[in-house]
Amino acid sequence: MSNIFNKPDIAVSAEQGKIRKLGGEIGIFILVFLIGSLIAGIVPAIYDVIVMFTNEDTLNRIEEVLIGNGDTIGGMMDIVMDMSDGMYIITLFCTVFVILTVFVYCRAIEKRSFYSMGVSKKNMGRDYLIGLLSGLVVFSACIGAATLFGGIKFYGVNSAAAPLRILLFAIGFGIQGFSEEITFRGYFMISIMKKNSVIKAVMINSLAFAIAHILNPGLSVIAFANLMLIGILMSLYVIKTNNIWGAAAFHSMWNFAQGIIYGISVSGTNSSSNIFITGNVGPKLINGGQFGLEGGIFTTVIAVACIAVIAMPEYLKKKENAVS
Repeated sequence: MSNIFNKPDIAVSAEQGKIRKLGGEIGIFILVFLIGSLIAGIVPAIYDVIVMFTNEDTLNRIEEVLIGNGDTIGGMMDIVMDMSDGMYIITLFCTVFVILTVFVYCRAIEKRSFYSMGVSKKNMGRDYLIGLLSGLVVFSACIGAATLFGGIKFYGVNSAAAPLRILLFAIGFGIQGFSEEITFRGYFMISIMKKNSVIKAVMINSLAFAIAHILNPGLSVIAFANLMLIGILMSLYVIKTNNIWGAAAFHSMWNFAQGIIYGISVSGTNSSSNIFITGNVGPKLINGGQFGLEGGIFTTVIAVACIAVIAMPEYLKKKENAVS
C-alpha cells in the first residue's frame, strides 16, 4: 500500500518515459482522449444513424427539436442518449478502443511500461474483487440514503429483465469502467505526476473527468461536483493500491449497480434491463433527477466520507511525523 501524499511506485516508474510541462501534458491528453473517443464512437454512430432514420418516432422527435425554440444541442443529446439496450451495450463494448488508444500512446510515444499505468499482476485478482465489493457497498449506501429520505421508491423486480443482457451489461461496464480509469488515472494522472505534485495531479485529472461528462443529459452543478469528487476518490484509490485494478472494479460496479441492479440513470443514460424497478419520487436534490443518483446530495456526502476514510488517517500520521 502506498502513502497517498507521496508518489506511488507506478508514478516513479513513469518518470523513465517522456516528461513534458503541464500545459503540454494537458494538450496531449485532450488529443489522445478525443482520438480514442472518436474511434470508439464509429460503430455506435453508424448503428445510431441507422436506427434513428428508420424509426418514425425518432424522426418526429428530431423534427420537433430542430424546428422548436428550445435547446437544440441539448435536445439532440437527449435523443442520442435515449438509446436501446442493444445500442447501449455496443457503446460500452466499444470503449475498448479508448483503452487501446491509451495503451498505444503510452507505450509508443511516452515509452511507458504497463506497470507505470497501474497494470500489474501483483494483487490483481484480490484488488479487483475488493473494488467490486466496495463499489457495490458504496453505491448501495447512496441509494439506501436517497430511499430513506424519500427521493427514490422501489416498485419491485423487473420480470422483463433478460439474464443474457444483464451479463452483457456486466461485461460492458467492466470494459467501460476500466477504460475511464486507465485514461484519467493510469495515463493522465500519472503523466502529470511525473513533473508535478500528487495533489495537483489528482485535482487536474478529476476536473478533466468531470468535464468529460459535461454534455450528458441532466447535468447539474451538484452532479458536476460529484463527478469531480468521484474522480478524486478513484485517484486516491489508485495511489493507495499502486495499481488500476481496484479503482477500475469500483467504477465498473458503481455503474453496473446504478443502471442494471437498481435501475437508476447512469449519468443521464437508462437501460430497460434493470433488475429492480425504481423511480424518482422526491426532490431532485436527493435523487439527482434526470442525471441519476450521481446528481444527488447523498452521493456528495458519501463520496466525501470515502475520501476522508482514505485520506484522514494518513494526513494525521504525516502531521504526527512532522511534529516528532
